[in-house]
Amino acid sequence: METLKYILFGLIAGTLLLFLFISLGLSSKTDQPISFNHKKHVGQGMECVSCHPHFKTQNFSGLPEIGVCMECHKDPVTDNREEEKIRKFHREGKKIAWKRIYEQPDHVFFSHRRHVVLGKMDCKNCHGDIGQSEKPPLKPWVKMTMKWCMDCHTRSRVTNDCLACHV
Repeated sequence: METLKYILFGLIAGTLLLFLFISLGLSSKTDQPISFNHKKHVGQGMECVSCHPHFKTQNFSGLPEIGVCMECHKDPVTDNREEEKIRKFHREGKKIAWKRIYEQPDHVFFSHRRHVVLGKMDCKNCHGDIGQSEKPPLKPWVKMTMKWCMDCHTRSRVTNDCLACHV
């Protein structure tokens, strides 16, 4: 009987901890293959389009390609281990396996072009002040729920028609 109490207590405590981790978003944190310093690169004059070449023309903004990195990092610029990772990926002929942190369900259509070019939105609206970050974000800056998107559409006086976003 005493053992059953401990087992039951353990199950309840474990379930509560699981819900706590899920509610805090700890399960969705993503470590990137390279600890990219946006602030340092922006300070050197790089623009978002250098690494995210499609955000003005397509739905997906694009992720940094190794060739772009190698333009400046073919030879060591610093003694940072992260910089050496770039050259290692290049030597091995591998792409940098960046992990997406912003993902929409399959039934949701999102277009960077539609928001950035046509809607004249600043990247900061959804990505925060990413240009000042010294490490890649571990999770989305905002939780993009349907309510969050619809509230933005309402404030911006843009359609909230279901078919504008749901396909």
